[in-house]
Amino acid sequence: MLYASAILGIPSGTSKTMQELTMAYSKENTVLRASLDPLMVSVIPNAVVADSFRPLSQAPSHSRQSSFISGVDTKFQPPQPQHLGPHDTITIVVISRLFYNKGTDLLIAAIPRILASHPNVRFIIAGSGPKAIDLEQMLERRVLQDRVEMLGPVRHEEVRDVMVRGHIYLHPSLTEAFGTVIVEAASCGLYVVCTRVGGIPEVLPQHMTTFAKPEEDDLVLATGKAIAALRANRVRTERFHDQVKMMYSWTDVAERTERVYNGITGVLSEEEFYGYHSGGGWSATRGRAGVQSFALIDRLKRYYGCGIWAGKLFCLCVVIDYLLFVFLEMWAPRANIDVARNWPKKKVQMNGEGEKRSTSDRISRRKSARDRSRGANGE
Repeated sequence: MLYASAILGIPSGTSKTMQELTMAYSKENTVLRASLDPLMVSVIPNAVVADSFRPLSQAPSHSRQSSFISGVDTKFQPPQPQHLGPHDTITIVVISRLFYNKGTDLLIAAIPRILASHPNVRFIIAGSGPKAIDLEQMLERRVLQDRVEMLGPVRHEEVRDVMVRGHIYLHPSLTEAFGTVIVEAASCGLYVVCTRVGGIPEVLPQHMTTFAKPEEDDLVLATGKAIAALRANRVRTERFHDQVKMMYSWTDVAERTERVYNGITGVLSEEEFYGYHSGGGWSATRGRAGVQSFALIDRLKRYYGCGIWAGKLFCLCVVIDYLLFVFLEMWAPRANIDVARNWPKKKVQMNGEGEKRSTSDRISRRKSARDRSRGANGE
């Protein structure tokens, strides 16, 4: 799993606005640490290929299209809800590195209590790490080997095969930036129980998750609530896959990233980008009181207040970057730099006939170009 975190800012001085692009990081943490206006921070999540994490009851999208085109199935049937009875076995899946910061100690303490309260519940745990020994010792001491299956390390392409064996995904992490595995679990149709830390509360909507404090008692309580909700059929997990596919597609992430760049470069006006009207009393660049400034000295003051050591380091980096910016501006002024033209965009026709026409047009154009070239060479 890859977790990316990046902050993009416009150099200080002549710019009118500053926009921070934060990927897979807590927006609230960034706003508080850097003393920024909340609307000046855009959170863009990691994308997930939902077709690689689909429930067992749902066929791949290409299979649906092929069956529709061939006429085998003229109407796609949506996935049916899964009803769990009071005595049906519920499987809780945990896929994580078994480290302290991933909440393995919390998991070791919570598993015996969850299994004692719910006889028809079992665990599947995949992952490796230094805490694996403590987990195995707990299972032997409590004699829970028949109810907890330890898979060890699994490859990323095998994660989906493990997830679809369960009903609930438990994520007891103590610190987390984004948690892509949570999105993958929801895409597989699992109800998610996770701790309310870091950027996790921003990942999925409330109807897909049950949150718990990073404490043993609260984690056991939240897991019990999730089990009860599934047995009462109050959670429509069969809809999770299509909802995740809409929220975390690469197309959506690319459009949101492009919009941030357009706001930074001035393609979008402040009214369009920040969503406010100039007649109001709030401004993204001047603050609510209209006095916030992005002059170098004022920004250095805000960076200096980010911490005893971090503030000094931030100020040093800003000064070095600004001096480098001034040197490059004198050495190669922006007025002497050629601006690249926008790459022409071609409209793509989605129907099959349009693709055939475009392909035939390309072939005919290439053929005519070869004929002209042969005529010029006297062949």
